[in-house]
Amino acid sequence: MSGSGGGGGYIPTSREPLQRKIEEARQAEQLHLDANVNEFLQRELTLYNDRDTDQTKDRLDEIAELLGDKMELDKLLFGGSVAKHTYVDGLSDVDALVVLDRSDTQGFSAEKVLNDFHEKLNECLPRQDVASIDIGRLAITIRYKDGNEIQLLPAIRSGNFVKIPDSSGSGWNETNPRIFQQQLSKQNERLNGALVPTIKLVKSLISDLPKQQRLTGYHIEALALDAAKNYQGPMTPKAMLIHVLDHAAKRSRKPISDISGQSRNVDDYLGKSNSTQRKLASQAIDGIRRRLNAATSIAQWKAMFGGIEK
Repeated sequence: MSGSGGGGGYIPTSREPLQRKIEEARQAEQLHLDANVNEFLQRELTLYNDRDTDQTKDRLDEIAELLGDKMELDKLLFGGSVAKHTYVDGLSDVDALVVLDRSDTQGFSAEKVLNDFHEKLNECLPRQDVASIDIGRLAITIRYKDGNEIQLLPAIRSGNFVKIPDSSGSGWNETNPRIFQQQLSKQNERLNGALVPTIKLVKSLISDLPKQQRLTGYHIEALALDAAKNYQGPMTPKAMLIHVLDHAAKRSRKPISDISGQSRNVDDYLGKSNSTQRKLASQAIDGIRRRLNAATSIAQWKAMFGGIEK
């Protein structure tokens, strides 16, 4: 008498077709959300690009021309977010290094050079467009009546390098301001132009954090550059943004070297590894990443970028 065979072929349960359909529907919904998110992020980026960089460069040219009669100006280098195309309101960096002839500043402290430079700007700049010229510990901020600002960092030439004020504001640091810009451009090109837009998006998200949790613009750029080095994932705005936020949350817990030489580390302001301030910043960034990852609607993404799409 033949048996029933005991180990026959696999017979699918009646629930499996339904489960497959549910999973397929979920995947389709996620693909639809991803497409909407990427479209939204692209529109956000057009808003960040609205800053009139031509006007900024014209004003920098005007400053260079005016100072040329008063001081021996060697070169005006675009060293900040205008040059790197990573400007976002609230987290811009220095717009230019004003490299002064060293013979005119030989033996001067950084503080004296900054004060002299501030005095010359007050003498030279026409006031019909300028609201104020404010001196900080390291740089000078020119605020225009139309709301725009330009930050200038005085520097002196030292061979193939330039010296800029150190963190104390009195001494000098030798630096090569082009190195970071070149590295950023190299990785941005490797990633088909996706890195710089990602930095703008990260800056926008972080700009609303409390001051004690907010990273500087240069620090964000350095973290994004570090995150980009071994990235092989999709070049979409969403994928890149989540990757950089994830990397930044982890990497910000330890100091990251400053390849330009402006300082030992780009994030000395956060203290030693795993300091309380580093933990606060890391947790805040990771909180942003988790909320974006958990978002199930485009409305939740828009809320993270200011609530209402402009």
